Amino acid sequence: MFATESTLKAVANEANPAIGRSVLLYDGECGLCQFTVSWMLRHDPGGHLMFAAQQTAVADAIFQRHSFHKELVNSAVLVSRYNTPEEELAVRSNAILGALKVLGGGWAVFAWFARIVPRPLRDAAYRWLARNRIRLFGKADSCAVPTPAERARFLEL
Repeated sequence: MFATESTLKAVANEANPAIGRSVLLYDGECGLCQFTVSWMLRHDPGGHLMFAAQQTAVADAIFQRHSFHKELVNSAVLVSRYNTPEEELAVRSNAILGALKVLGGGWAVFAWFARIVPRPLRDAAYRWLARNRIRLFGKADSCAVPTPAERARFLEL
């Protein structure tokens, strides 16, 4: 008996539950970034969003697939439809608004309204914050210990 495409997808998703989902790549050394990830974990009880630090092999593979130079990113990156042929990346303000959309509910409505602000203005504010985030919020001295349920939402912890 031959496996159907849906059976193969189910097996692949058991092996890697992030396949086809949204993954937020963040700077694991940034205090603001770690706070943002903790905030998103609290506001995503349905577990729709996955996470990976940009300092991991998972992020390296994603950046390589999209010819991104990790050293030049200086931004959160939202990976939509992770590890599928339709995989897409969003950076800066679009990454954050895309992550809020994934959270759903009122956060998705907020993201929709925030897109009224032209992207060049949103990205200028994002770039300013990205340049100053370590000075304003510090480096992450230690990582918060995630619960087992939260741990399952991180790729390569």
